[in-house]
Amino acid sequence: MRYPIEQKAETHAKIIDTAARSFREHGAESNGIGSVMKELGLTKGGFYRHFDSKDDLFAESVSYAFENRGACMAAAAEAAPKGQGLRAIIEGYLTSEHLSTPGSGCVFFTLGPELSRQPKAVRKRINQAMLAYRDRLLPFVPGKTHNEKLKNFGILFPSMAGVMTAARAIDDVETRKRMLAAAREFFISSFAGSARS
Repeated sequence: MRYPIEQKAETHAKIIDTAARSFREHGAESNGIGSVMKELGLTKGGFYRHFDSKDDLFAESVSYAFENRGACMAAAAEAAPKGQGLRAIIEGYLTSEHLSTPGSGCVFFTLGPELSRQPKAVRKRINQAMLAYRDRLLPFVPGKTHNEKLKNFGILFPSMAGVMTAARAIDDVETRKRMLAAAREFFISSFAGSARS
């Protein structure tokens, strides 16, 4: 027999997962609470049993998306041959597959500009998730000191997201592929070229 508290937790998790995908696919403003709840076969009124507001849902679902994406990237790095962790991250990030699946993609390239327009309280919650994401991936970033690793992370990851954002705006598939290939080559050479992670 399922207890109501377990059912509520399961429903809450489903809402977060669906919203995280939906926000990344369609943006924060174009996708309302009603469409997320409808997709799950739930009522809009039931939403307020789980969240105080759409801002609350946005902050929690974006945090969840950062956690999931970071876990996937760290797993790829850990599965790579010794010293090739960062290369595996770069090669997995700058792909046509990643570009064409924004619902499971990196929050930085799918929602980056929208994050900066959120209310301060929402940004504060998301910033905590961003720091956890950074800290999870920092061991794979080159640098002799913690500060060097932070500097390199701050250049590499936003730059990769920028490439993805630009590529996403290009209609021609072959041009996108060339852009991603050139970026992979550049970032691997610049940050992972000598088996640093």
